Amino acid sequence: MDTTKARIQGKAVVVTIPKSLGVEPGTEYRFSKESDGSLKLTPTRKVPETMAELFKGWHRKYEIPTDLQGWNSHDSEGEELC
Repeated sequence: MDTTKARIQGKAVVVTIPKSLGVEPGTEYRFSKESDGSLKLTPTRKVPETMAELFKGWHRKYEIPTDLQGWNSHDSEGEELC
């Protein structure tokens, strides 16, 4: 198990993550302090900025789920599309 020390850098307290843990530089995390004093880092999911980024790696045909297949075959009944 690696150990590290918290240190001051500017107006922040910094803890170094050892390379051996395989964290990619630039990875963004949310952090929380647990009731026992431990710190928990959770990777955030980046929101895609473009459609190309959103569908990167998608090579399949889109199929409408069976329970939604008829939703757009009906005329509107009121002002729901206004």
